[in-house]
Amino acid sequence: MNNDKPDLYHEKQRLQLCALHSLNSLFQKPLFNKQKLDSIVHEYDKSWCWNEYSTLFTGNYDLTIILDALKQQGYTLRAIDVNESLDIFHFKDCLGLLLNIPLERPFFDRLPLVRSWTKPGRHWFSIKSINGENYYNLDSKLSQPKLIGNETDLKQYLNTLNRTETYMYIVIDETMVEKFEQK
Repeated sequence: MNNDKPDLYHEKQRLQLCALHSLNSLFQKPLFNKQKLDSIVHEYDKSWCWNEYSTLFTGNYDLTIILDALKQQGYTLRAIDVNESLDIFHFKDCLGLLLNIPLERPFFDRLPLVRSWTKPGRHWFSIKSINGENYYNLDSKLSQPKLIGNETDLKQYLNTLNRTETYMYIVIDETMVEKFEQK
């Protein structure tokens, strides 16, 4: 049995491209780039400088753009409601998880001009099981992927997050939507 650390694809944070990095980490290859995500943005809004789906030149893509990117690959998202128990989920049956957490920007958020031109600070990151056994935090702000552990460890980790401020999504194959329906 091979106990070596699996070969993990992990992108490091640049600009506000955390959604891009999260998508590529989920698929474990550089499937998307800024131009591809920007082209999805332009399907909704052709303006060159300001729209509600991303931030000028830097990324900061919203959920709509992520959903369309996933749909191109045959996947969708299932939101985990703040009141749902994580124990009802079998995460081994999904591609991974996407999380959106508040981002503290104490200096920038105090500047009225900056605050008026930027969206509230939030950050996307993904969690994925590479070998079907262990889950890894593939956050682009980390210098390298971080082992979370097995599915029980994953649920414990997710429960440490502030569920009212953290948006959790399960990335599932479109053919498995019924299996993950909210009850």
